[in-house]
Amino acid sequence: MKSILSAFYPSLGARSFWMLVFFDTELSDLEPGCRLISIGLVSERGHEFYAELSDTYQPYQCSTFVQTKVLPLLEGGSAQLTWKHLQSHLRNWIEALGQPVTLACDSLSWDWPWIPKLFPSSSEWPHNLAPRPEHLKQGDEFSQAVEECLLSGRRHHALDDARANRAAWMATRQGK
Repeated sequence: MKSILSAFYPSLGARSFWMLVFFDTELSDLEPGCRLISIGLVSERGHEFYAELSDTYQPYQCSTFVQTKVLPLLEGGSAQLTWKHLQSHLRNWIEALGQPVTLACDSLSWDWPWIPKLFPSSSEWPHNLAPRPEHLKQGDEFSQAVEECLLSGRRHHALDDARANRAAWMATRQGK
């Protein structure tokens, strides 16, 4: 990761200055043209952001799996944002972290593409966000730690999945 970060912010140097933010998304299905339903982010330090989209999908557009496993977990209420509001709220949240940020996810092909869609121009991109994510490698130890965390969480809830990835990352880094 240091090479990506150093290339983007060469004057910043050490990894300790960077904050990883773990994120996950829930989608209408796993097909091209899928729609974003929710996004959850958790920083290394435990700061959290969660939003559900109110204007990007309808339940009938979701796969059967999503209708039965994801939609029942949605919180509604203040978690619901329009796409436009999500763009500004998420950019403000990332910038308020106050240091350079690298997003980390377990699925580069499904989760990451939503970030450039949310921030499509350099003027919209958070000033402290690295242009590429960190891919969370899912070895046996990492996967086991995720499973243990999700025993007390909601699998397929974007924020709980992000929390599980953070907990697994921390657990597998102990003593390293």
